[in-house]
Formats: sequence, C-alpha cells, structure tokens
Amino acid sequence: MPPEPLPSSDIHWIVTLAIAAHLLAQVGLAFRVIMRRLSLGETLAWILVVFVFPVAGLLVYLILGELRLGRRRANRFLELYPPFEQWLAGHNHRHQVPRDQLGVECEPLARLSQLSLGMPAIPGNQLELIDNWQDVFKHLAQDIDAAQHTCHLEFYIWHLGGEVDRIAEALKRAAQRGVVCRVLVDSLDSRSFLRSEVGTNMRQAGVQIQATMAGSLLRMPFVRFDIRLHRKIVVIDDQLAYTGSLNLVGPRYFKKEAGVGQWVDAMVRVRGPAVEALNIIFLADWYVETDSELKDLETKSSDSRLASTNNSVVQVLPSGPAYHSGAIEQVL
Repeated sequence: MPPEPLPSSDIHWIVTLAIAAHLLAQVGLAFRVIMRRLSLGETLAWILVVFVFPVAGLLVYLILGELRLGRRRANRFLELYPPFEQWLAGHNHRHQVPRDQLGVECEPLARLSQLSLGMPAIPGNQLELIDNWQDVFKHLAQDIDAAQHTCHLEFYIWHLGGEVDRIAEALKRAAQRGVVCRVLVDSLDSRSFLRSEVGTNMRQAGVQIQATMAGSLLRMPFVRFDIRLHRKIVVIDDQLAYTGSLNLVGPRYFKKEAGVGQWVDAMVRVRGPAVEALNIIFLADWYVETDSELKDLETKSSDSRLASTNNSVVQVLPSGPAYHSGAIEQVL
C-alpha cells in the first residue's frame, strides 16, 4: 500500500522549519562575511548574493567565498613565518634605497607595498627586458647549461612541444652533471606535462618535479580548486633570475585551435640582490608543496648574499591566498 500523505499541519511545520533554517544560515553567513573585514564592496556583494539567491547563494559562498588552502598547506605556510622574518630583518639592514632613486611616483607605492607584505624595494640590480619569446628560451637554455649548483623553475603552465623541449633537455643535462634541478608547476594546467613521457624522462634523469595545488573531487568542500599557481620564476645558481608573463609554452604550439594567433609575452632577466627575494619565494612554495625540511629554507634565508650589480631598484611582491594583500609581482 502507498504511504499515507502527511497531514497539512505537518507539511506546514516542515516548510516553516526549512525556511527558518535557511534564514538562519543566511544570517550566519552574512555575519561571517562581515567579521572577515573584507572591502566594503566585496562585503556587500556577498551579502547580496547570499540573501537574493535562495539556496544557490549559500552554495556559491561555500564553494567560492573563502580561500581554503587545506589544513596541511596552511600549517606549512605558518611554519615559514619565522625564517621569512629572519631573512627580511637581514635584508632590510643590508639594502637601503635612497629616496631619490625611487622617484616621486614610485616611492608611495613602494612604501605601501613594504608595509603590506614586508618586502622592501631593493637597489643595485641589473635588468634585461627580453620581449621575444624565442630569445627567452635561447637565453634560458644557455643559462641552464651553464648552471653549476641549482636550477629552480616555477610556472603555471608547462606545455609540451617546440622550444620548451629544449628547456627539458637542458634540465636533464644539468641534473646528470650534479646540478640540483627543481621544477614546480600547476597540477591542473600542467597536467599533460606531468603525465607525459617528457616529464618521466626528466625525473629519471634526476630532475625533481612537483605539482602544486593538487587535489581530488572528494576534497572540494575543503580546498578551493579555482585557486591556481600563476607564478613565472626561474632562479639559477642563486645568482640569476627570470620573471615576467611567459609560461613554458611555445606560442606556435599553444592553443592553436583558439584561432587568436601567437601569444605575446615578455620576461625580465635579473642579476643582483633581487634574485635572492625571487629565490626565497620559490623555496617557500617548494616547502609548502613538498616534504622538504624547514632547515633548507632557513639556511638559504641566512646565507644567501648577493652584491649590487647595477642601479635598478626592484621590489618583488608575492601574491596569493596565503598573503594578506592582493599584491602582484612587479618591478618598480
């Protein structure tokens, strides 16, 4: 026999309780948004979403509203603060920028950035802008071939094919002659490389390859998968660095089906004390994503000393969900 329908009075109470529970959840989330002390516009936008869209607004906030890194990754970030503060203390003492070198336009921004993230503007650097992607890969392969101690590469995308394969071969040669080669790439947008024969051959040659922001569908309630690694950093022998907009992709091969032509990017080749700051960022990201020991980073943060090589002032500003400000890596 089919079950008897619920009395109308019971249905009324169930609906009332459901509405009350939903309203309570909305008020609770709105209070949480306010207590997070976001910008006024962001706070009002989230409250509007939560109250205007029943159920859907709650789900959207739970999925996208907070920067969830995962407990392990968050704890690893916290462990980095003491050595990072130690490095900053020594770095601020060693490198002071004369105000006239910053200029009227840049000084307020440099001061604000240092107050937000602690990273100072660093004088005494030599900068070379490389605006041709072919020249970037040529110089990068040559510098890796000349490396004697370490090669650190951190990229959002590693796309197979073209000039990028020259970088893979150069890293294999470097690892085989005893250079410590570490590669950090995004687990989602570099997944074809991570699963490829090229990646396997690099690992067999001794190159350490680590994926960042890894996860699974089961962890979606606990980790934000729309947050990706977007850094583009290379540090070689703690003496030479690259940063800019170019991923490890050959424009002739990357997204040909999109029909938008070749991507246009540029990189800056850096020598001088700013290389140390870029290397610290790489080592911090490597520590968070791997099981490496903290003493490796502490040693680097206290022993690395780079002399001035020119008169360019550089301020390296790491951004990401673990930082208090939405800063970007930039050159002042």
